[in-house]
Amino acid sequence: MCGGIGTDGGDETVVVLFYCYQGLGAEGAAQLAEEQQRLGAELRLSGRVLVALEGINGTVQGGSAAVTAYEVAVQRFFNTRIDWKRSAASEQNLFPDFVVKQVSELVGFGLQEAKPLDVHAEGGTHLSPEEFHSRLLQNSEELRIIDVRNTFEYDVGHFDGAIDPGMTHTAQWPRYVKDNIQDLRGRTVMLYCTGGIRCEKASAYLRRRLNDLGDSSTPVFQLEGGIHRYLEAFPDGGHFQGANFVFDKRAQMRSASTSVVGRCSECSSAWDTHHGGRVCAVCRALVLVCDACDATSSGEYWCPEHSEMKGIYHHFLDRFTAEELQLQAGALQSCLAKEVGTRKKNRRNTLRKKLTQVEARLAVLTRSGACPGPPIRRCRACERPYSECPGSCWGFWRRTEPE
Repeated sequence: MCGGIGTDGGDETVVVLFYCYQGLGAEGAAQLAEEQQRLGAELRLSGRVLVALEGINGTVQGGSAAVTAYEVAVQRFFNTRIDWKRSAASEQNLFPDFVVKQVSELVGFGLQEAKPLDVHAEGGTHLSPEEFHSRLLQNSEELRIIDVRNTFEYDVGHFDGAIDPGMTHTAQWPRYVKDNIQDLRGRTVMLYCTGGIRCEKASAYLRRRLNDLGDSSTPVFQLEGGIHRYLEAFPDGGHFQGANFVFDKRAQMRSASTSVVGRCSECSSAWDTHHGGRVCAVCRALVLVCDACDATSSGEYWCPEHSEMKGIYHHFLDRFTAEELQLQAGALQSCLAKEVGTRKKNRRNTLRKKLTQVEARLAVLTRSGACPGPPIRRCRACERPYSECPGSCWGFWRRTEPE
């Protein structure tokens, strides 16, 4: 299963999104990774490429002719059709360099299956953007449209009526399936993501779990080419509202529609622009915060998964007094007591670690009798003063010049 457009020649700067699921074996994966490094250097490309035993996934930027040469080389290696999703980059350097990584999975579902998923044999039925659009028009109560992306992607744009599984990473998909499979049985399930790759394995996993229950009749569909292809087919946005989040410095791609579906997490005003300096204090996931709220903030925010820790869990502790830290310690202990069950193990570990840090800081203040100095806002990712690094070290916002 291979997914990713093509444009005619020219030297304009373009970016191409693609993937291909094809078993490679250890030797084949090593050869592919080596060839990718060579192509990146020879063609002066930038981007991110993942290579695994199951295939390749990448986003690559360069001159149009260079990207075309890259496409030809990759297509030759796999000897199969690859759906190249190409778009203009407006001369902007979307990536600081060209990185090739060998990974265990192209998309990190963290699956522990005795028999590896076969996306070709077990994956959902592919629907073209037009077919997907037509089924959305049915607006049936038996329809389950599921966004298999992260919540911070869903927040800035999604299809009408789509379900947000509440994921901060794809490894949470199996849990969502387990919790909701009875509701999905007998329905028409339609999955979508940015470019299609996450749906390949998500649909295969869902169908396997349905088959485990003796259910081989529940229809599972996936949007071929993802939101990217849908917006090409429906430039006005069609049934997709808002912006399509992308993992490069553009951060999002829009249709002709100017609709804003995102909301500031602080004041709930319409807002759909992510910023590398506005991330969760707990997990560093992107959080939507408008400029007005950020201007009067300490710079600490909480994502939906950790919203109950707001005002309790703080990354930087040196701005708090002993009294404030004592209150935090008590609140963390209360929160910890509520996190029971095997599923909450990681959450308990996170809370215990922070509680230990709070108690250690409290002990220092108690011994020294010192008072905290004036708070200095710092970057959550690298911890430097925010005036020096306003989130520009986070992910694809990372600066390209030496710092």
